[in-house]
Amino acid sequence: MHDLVAAYAVDALDDSEIEAYEAHLSGCRQCQEELVRLQESTVLVAEAAGISPPPALKGRVMAAVREDETTNVVSIADGRPPARLWVPFAVAALAALVLGAVVIFQAVAMNDLSGPGGVAAAAEAAANEPGAIVAEFITDTGSVGQVVLTPDGEGYLVPSGLETLPEDRTYQLWVITPDELAISAGVLGNEPAPSRFTWTDDVAGFALTREVAGGVVSSEGDVVSVVEL
Repeated sequence: MHDLVAAYAVDALDDSEIEAYEAHLSGCRQCQEELVRLQESTVLVAEAAGISPPPALKGRVMAAVREDETTNVVSIADGRPPARLWVPFAVAALAALVLGAVVIFQAVAMNDLSGPGGVAAAAEAAANEPGAIVAEFITDTGSVGQVVLTPDGEGYLVPSGLETLPEDRTYQLWVITPDELAISAGVLGNEPAPSRFTWTDDVAGFALTREVAGGVVSSEGDVVSVVEL
């Protein structure tokens, strides 16, 4: 029963084990003290990481605790480490798993935010902001993209149905100013993905063109679509 304290601390026991362990816990001062230390340490690790361990972590915690008991720590007396040593090892196992989860979650979050799916999701959220400009690039075949610009200057282009250009050509996005100047907002490549741009001045419209690869300062290609606001 002493061996279950760490698993109980992170809710890694099933219902029957919980019932049996709580019956033991009510009369075991050693387990009560270890439980307090483990719960405090686990909470501190989670708070420092800024997350709550996900449900999937439950099984991994239990496996790690059992592995530490049987292979990583040896007690000459009965194969179980003394309580004063076992607590740090259990906390270390929990910390490693929690912090490992943080790294994974942060990597996923970074990929979600910076990848095409993340940019498209950000554009959708931006389109719902009060005062946001939302416009469609329309051609003879229908919409080929949506441009979104928030009041604070965060811009997004979400293409849809644009044909892939040869490698020596690129799509380019332009902001049209009230003075009828076309200023580049981004070179999009020959097969555009959702993209971000920034524009904090007044805007009268947007244009999407085909240019030579690498983009140009002043449009020299053919116009795909123009949006006037």
